[in-house]
Amino acid sequence: MRKIVIHINKLFYLLLLLLISSCEHDINSTEQQGGGNDSDDKVQIEIFTRAHSYDLPSTRAAENDISMTPWVLVFKGNGGSATFVEAVQAFEMVGKRYVILTKQSSKCQLLILANTQSKFYYNNDNANGYVFNETNLNTRLSGVTLADACSKLLTEPLASPSLTIIPYSGTGEIISMSAVLEVNKIDNDTKIQNSDPSKGALLLTRAVARIAVVNTADNFELNGIMALFNVPRQGQLHNYSNSIMNNTSNLTEYQGASDYSTPLVAASVVTEGQSTNSNPIYIYESNTLNNTYMIIQGKYDNKDYYYKMAIVDKNLNAIDLSRNKSYTFTIIKAKGPGYDTMADAKVAKPSNVDLDFKIIVDDGDSYEIIANNDYYLGVSNSVYITYSDVDNIYNAFDLITDCTKVFPDTRNITDNRGEVSGAFSLSSPVDGKIPVVTGGVASPRITTVRVFTYTWLMYFENGQFENGVEKNNAYITLKLGNLEKQVHIRQRQAINASGTVLEYRPTDSYPYPGTYPNLMDYHCLTGQVEDGDDNPKNWIKLRPSTMVEREDTERIIVEDGQIFIEVLPNTTNNRRRGTVYLTTVMSNGSSVGGSSVKRIKIDITQKG
Repeated sequence: MRKIVIHINKLFYLLLLLLISSCEHDINSTEQQGGGNDSDDKVQIEIFTRAHSYDLPSTRAAENDISMTPWVLVFKGNGGSATFVEAVQAFEMVGKRYVILTKQSSKCQLLILANTQSKFYYNNDNANGYVFNETNLNTRLSGVTLADACSKLLTEPLASPSLTIIPYSGTGEIISMSAVLEVNKIDNDTKIQNSDPSKGALLLTRAVARIAVVNTADNFELNGIMALFNVPRQGQLHNYSNSIMNNTSNLTEYQGASDYSTPLVAASVVTEGQSTNSNPIYIYESNTLNNTYMIIQGKYDNKDYYYKMAIVDKNLNAIDLSRNKSYTFTIIKAKGPGYDTMADAKVAKPSNVDLDFKIIVDDGDSYEIIANNDYYLGVSNSVYITYSDVDNIYNAFDLITDCTKVFPDTRNITDNRGEVSGAFSLSSPVDGKIPVVTGGVASPRITTVRVFTYTWLMYFENGQFENGVEKNNAYITLKLGNLEKQVHIRQRQAINASGTVLEYRPTDSYPYPGTYPNLMDYHCLTGQVEDGDDNPKNWIKLRPSTMVEREDTERIIVEDGQIFIEVLPNTTNNRRRGTVYLTTVMSNGSSVGGSSVKRIKIDITQKG
């Protein structure tokens, strides 16, 4: 019996030694994945990420897939001037992503690169690729700022002069994505997630745009897209500046076959006609200087023709192709025949005038989306501001939904005109109902909401008082099932012909419109001037608070929360209109915390 007890004790001690050894191995393995430095200087952080929407719902699962081992590049300091510190690859443990970073006591910028290719290229050097590892990243980025790194870190170049396989279209192939997150420090409390904790995961932006062609014309049949020309070979891993890199000398062509005997993408038959949506084309960002275009083939009057399609808007103005946006060209009617051969179509002028079409540029995250497990509801902007001096109807915002249920009681669009003395009202939809996806309507369904505003709406806002009682804001309220969203409607006077500067910046007190007509209290992040019939990009300029001259005045990113909108003098006798979109943190202060990022649509009317 005593021998049995001794034997059991030996087995127990042996098992204990094995457990201790196993623990040491796990600790060492974890340290090795994180760089293997003194654990007192390191912190393990979980990464919460998901992909930005293209359009909702997505049509290809791999568009949303994110690898379990993204890279985290740490830059110490503020904004684009922050300096590189380290590059660390995340690791997977029990189905979660973790990264081990060096502790930092001051503000840092984290550049997250997901779904990276096997190599990265640097500073327009297409001849030399670098294996995507810690050593190469540390060597290339030593002493480099965040803005500089983002402008120089490039994807692998596509084949030239042509390729027959669309990038990122292979089965299970995932798309390069990125994001930048600012943190006040790196310690045990740091979280790599959305700056608005209520939204959870950090949204990653794809490095490519998405193109599809849809035909709904009853006198035309779409066969497919034959080729895409003047296509950028590379893209930035992350676009920090919002300006599209110059690729005019670095272009290629997508083609189905070298002799164009087969389409690049064949159209599928859908309820409304034909579509390439199930086989989208992915393309790195391309500005108008590249003259990117496609040639489609279709049947008109029982004969196959080729049509050259320029990348233009409904007004036939050339447009950029921006990352993470989905561009859907919908053919409504064919006006006549195209060309008999590809060769003729290539040298011809674009055939857009021979085809009635509309283009939807859908950046799903240009909508503020709320959702449940069944459907979602979103708006293009949650604040609408019109600078006008006439009582009129305005397009306040677009709403988007994929809901297929016709709720009998909670599918409403309402205004609170009674609370603001009738200073505004809902104009359309006239029935006050949210249109949903029914009767063969394409999903998602997008509807423009219009409002009628009087020129005295500016005197009905929180912060104003009458007989000691605070006045109400004007709101449009959307309620769809158990989802609810509000849009704030505001108004200020039209801009005089002499021009002015509108200041969107945080203030300590409410800027009364009669005293401060050009001031709005918002903490701004980014701004963009939209294209329009009156060429607003020529007379609306986005400036930082310093008002310094900038080459790109159509877009802006700021760090101090202040965006100034300069409206140049109008030397004509004609009134003109333009639209600006701002993204803002609705509560003043840092975007890190409980505040929520929102979009503002600003319609500016200038007198002549």
